[in-house]
Amino acid sequence: MSRSEWVSRHQSGGHDVRRAMGLTTLSAVLPGSGLLGTPRRRLGLVLVGLALLTVVLILGYALSNGLTTTALQTAADTGRLRTISVVLVLGTLVWVGAIALTALTSAPRRATAGGRAALTTLTAVLCLAVTAPAVLGVRYIDAHVDAVDQVFGSSGAVGGGSGNADSTPTSVLGDNPDDPWEDLPRVNVMLLGSDAAEAREGTRTDTMIVASIDTRTGDSVLFSVPRNLQRVPLPRDNPLYDVYGPVYDCGDQCLMNSIWTEAETVAEEHPEWYADDPTPGQTATKEVLSGILGIPIHHTVIVNMEGFADLVDAMGGVLVNVQERIPIGGYTYTDANGTLQLDPTSDFEWLEPGSHRLTGPQALAYSRSRVTSDDFSRMRRQRCMVAAVVDQVNPMTMLQRYPQIIGAVGDNVVTDLPQQDLDEWAALVLDVQAGTMSSLPFTGANTDTTDPNYSRIRARVYEALHPQPAPEPPADAAATTSAGGDEAEQTSEAPTPTEPDDGAAPTTEEPTDELEDVGAVCG
Repeated sequence: MSRSEWVSRHQSGGHDVRRAMGLTTLSAVLPGSGLLGTPRRRLGLVLVGLALLTVVLILGYALSNGLTTTALQTAADTGRLRTISVVLVLGTLVWVGAIALTALTSAPRRATAGGRAALTTLTAVLCLAVTAPAVLGVRYIDAHVDAVDQVFGSSGAVGGGSGNADSTPTSVLGDNPDDPWEDLPRVNVMLLGSDAAEAREGTRTDTMIVASIDTRTGDSVLFSVPRNLQRVPLPRDNPLYDVYGPVYDCGDQCLMNSIWTEAETVAEEHPEWYADDPTPGQTATKEVLSGILGIPIHHTVIVNMEGFADLVDAMGGVLVNVQERIPIGGYTYTDANGTLQLDPTSDFEWLEPGSHRLTGPQALAYSRSRVTSDDFSRMRRQRCMVAAVVDQVNPMTMLQRYPQIIGAVGDNVVTDLPQQDLDEWAALVLDVQAGTMSSLPFTGANTDTTDPNYSRIRARVYEALHPQPAPEPPADAAATTSAGGDEAEQTSEAPTPTEPDDGAAPTTEEPTDELEDVGAVCG
């Protein structure tokens, strides 16, 4: 049918506007499909073909590569994301143009004012419906790319230092796409909570946790190192060795959490010693912690503790089982005995034991408070907070709050993880969520912080990472169990705590600070 024949047939004022509305709606469902019923059908065929080809290519790639792998690889590749953003904008413009052209081409010439208004309104609504997801997608992509550039652009520099953008691949990741961690069965990451506030001089790493992850299973162990650990060993090739010798020792002023600041101070006095190291504080902290625990530390993640509250708020809060009464807010002071005290006249509230969904400021105070407890209780709470945040990150939360979450991450987290390894690391994080998470803190209950036995610390770390299988029961014991009926069956199970007598108050055991599942410590 020629254009003149089509116009002649559809120029009647009695032509049903609903047909034009239906064709316009078709173009909104599948770009250009509504044009197939108009003189612009050739253009419609081209647009429909391009749309179907695009869908087939995307689905084919995702299914052949795996949906999860495709998503992770795309999220890790900022170049690909920028390309997707441009294609998304151009594709949306073409789609909107197809909707508008369908409405213009299919509209009857002698339609009533009401019919024209209805078609115009529908066209506007359909264009908006197509544009809104694209705008949201571009916003998410921009937020993600900006955060990735911030987090990975500084290579972990915080509280001073210019960073080093030339991160090396993790240890190095193998070339086997089916097993990228083939050459690294265990990866160790140093997690630091930085207190580099404007009112303080230098950076204090008051939170120091090393996460050791089994790259086969995702099972992980968290090692907490106390901030007030003294007489820490210094590696011979670190410049601090030239100042202090093999041990960082000057009494209670030389603590583990001041290594960062000390290294930066020495770097200012002797810049030639750090010619090849743009982040002396981070390097020294990493090397000293590695010597303390006796394991290599491959990478570092540093979180600005003040910004941690923003991250928790962006997640919509974090659910935590509070095990001790903790003050939130208020002011503290040190009394004549050197004990931290809470100012009773200041504005604060008590966080009572029990299950609570904490806001960002509450989560930060819960993780940092020492005023009614001690450093070691705080270390337990920090490990619980790490586990809670990892456990409660889920796809729906990420999707709903992604710009806020990724913005908080970009503003407050830096790392030296190589950007080119992000897809492998994202897949590993999924394994960590599915695996077990254990905790081994070094506290006053198992370590003399003023004169530590570092050989014993390293031995305990080794034992935690290489657990011995439980011994099998002797054959005669097994036979006795089989012959003993119901009562004997009970002896084959682990003993359970004795229930208190009726009327007796249950007792709450103090944490033993041994290797335990995080759920047992925090539950």
